[in-house]
Amino acid sequence: MTSVYVFGIILAVLVAAVLIAPLLERGEAVGTGSSPADHLEVALDALREIEFEHETGKLIDEDYRTLRARYAADAISARDAGAGSPGTPETGLCAVCDASLKPEARFCSRCGSEVAG
Repeated sequence: MTSVYVFGIILAVLVAAVLIAPLLERGEAVGTGSSPADHLEVALDALREIEFEHETGKLIDEDYRTLRARYAADAISARDAGAGSPGTPETGLCAVCDASLKPEARFCSRCGSEVAG
């Protein structure tokens, strides 16, 4: 009878590990070692999600303002951290996020960083 309990506990631990592992991996992917472009993309995704949740009525005004201010500040600091090497029209790629640049672009349409030249 105790072997059934031991088996159940082991099974529960394995299931918990399988469910928690993706959450831990995602946290590591956006850790301190990731690039400013990664941080910027995460912040912009969060801003889009917050905007959508507010427009659909799932997020109250007070929470919307708080979260928007937080992630906007994160996006600005990530953008500024990557601003040391602006993209160039010659390469045709943004130096921050590697997005394709239009020849006449002054700013990247994906991350908003300034294009040199």
